[in-house]
Amino acid sequence: MDIVKVCPELGIVMDVDSGLIAETREDIVMVDLNPVRSEIEKLEKLAKAFENSLDPRNPPLKSYPGREGVYSIGGIFQGVFFGFWITMGVALLIIVLLVSLYPNLLQ
Repeated sequence: MDIVKVCPELGIVMDVDSGLIAETREDIVMVDLNPVRSEIEKLEKLAKAFENSLDPRNPPLKSYPGREGVYSIGGIFQGVFFGFWITMGVALLIIVLLVSLYPNLLQ
């Protein structure tokens, strides 16, 4: 909200955005909310991206085109990765228990 002083001696100003000419008053404070509005729009965009990240069919916020389903693929790989290592740990535990219970299996 930009204001141009048309006649400073008489206290007449013009609002550049609307073209409205008015008298200045000492009891009124004008605040420009455009920077606040732009920050709110950025936060809304980030909140929408976070909400979309909960659905695996949506692409991430800053990604290349054609990246739909990347979250579901990542979820599959995560499950396979942890499943593999948990299975290896359980298999190692079973082997150690079998060797400790039946030491003649090593001969």
